[in-house]
Amino acid sequence: MAAHVTVGQTVIWTNYDTVPHNVVFVGAPKLTPSPPRMGTGARFSIRLTQAGTVHYYCTIHPWMTGTIVVSP
Repeated sequence: MAAHVTVGQTVIWTNYDTVPHNVVFVGAPKLTPSPPRMGTGARFSIRLTQAGTVHYYCTIHPWMTGTIVVSP
């Protein structure tokens, strides 16, 4: 399942787990990753400025992946 947003929207990740996570993007567009270890309660956000599909994952738990579809 993918999240769907439009260009210019901001996506926010909040870590509600008791273990650290992070957000690293795969492929284009070039986006800045989150801090390497986001502890419980940490938040990370990014404003998406171009249309396309964004794939991301947690390098601490590589099976945790996600997709964001950004529409014009």
